[in-house]
Amino acid sequence: MSFDVGVGRCIEITDLSVTVKLDSVMVHKWFPSEPWRRPGTSLLQFDRKLCSTERPPQLDQEIYVNADALRRKATGSLDLDGSGASCTLVDLRAILDGVNPMPSPPPKAKSSPRR
Repeated sequence: MSFDVGVGRCIEITDLSVTVKLDSVMVHKWFPSEPWRRPGTSLLQFDRKLCSTERPPQLDQEIYVNADALRRKATGSLDLDGSGASCTLVDLRAILDGVNPMPSPPPKAKSSPRR
């Protein structure tokens, strides 16, 4: 089942990649022992091909990635402090940890014409 996952607010889009400001919850998926940080401190850069086709990336908007694309081996560069000084290669499949998509709504029953 394919669905999109929001990962953070977009701060940069290039032909090859996107960069997003992450919430501490997302950072905690890779570094559970790290102290919580102010939201938007950590930056994640990853391949633009992972972005949702239903909700293409836009600057200063939430970035959505396709869950099917994340299930394959996908990596990104995480700048924990947001300083650009050091970046860590992370497995983006961790984004899906604990994510359970909501089921599609059932089809509406057809109503019979009134007489």
